[in-house]
Amino acid sequence: MPGLFGDSEFDRYTAVDVETPNRYSRSICSIGIVRVDGEGEPLRLHRLVNPCDDFDAGNIAIHGIRPEDVEREPSLSELWPEIEPHITGRLLVAHNALFDLPVIRKALLREQIHAENWRYLCTLEKSRRHIPKTAFGSHRLNDLCAGLGIPLEHHHNALDDALACANLYEYLRMRYGVSEREIKLYR
Repeated sequence: MPGLFGDSEFDRYTAVDVETPNRYSRSICSIGIVRVDGEGEPLRLHRLVNPCDDFDAGNIAIHGIRPEDVEREPSLSELWPEIEPHITGRLLVAHNALFDLPVIRKALLREQIHAENWRYLCTLEKSRRHIPKTAFGSHRLNDLCAGLGIPLEHHHNALDDALACANLYEYLRMRYGVSEREIKLYR
């Protein structure tokens, strides 16, 4: 199909999801990564992260991660060498990318780590373009997955959400295609 990515780039991406310890969206306590390289099983990576930040009860109620769960976990700066190759230079896919990507960037900046601009596609935005809200009641990841029959075992588990996002991306890509104009740059 004209205007679509070639297979070599198009089917190589990293789906990402983060959970935050508080309402400030400046640190992460969990990250889920699903790296798809077009062939074979995707790489799945889930890490708890010591956010070096306070926790809010509201966030704990959402994802269930408590300060004691991460107090002995590595900080983002300690994990970055492991995570960075799956993010830098890759097409990033996230459901509500304008939440996840700024949180990752702010968390890196708090650790004095510079990150390049990221190319991304937001499955929330894409689903809003193609699927009427009335179809499943909302465009939230869990509602879309339930309506489309996409497995999502534990919503707000960063790895499960990243995997569901990757599956949603595949559904949207196969059903509606993806044009280059849908790929944005997060600076």
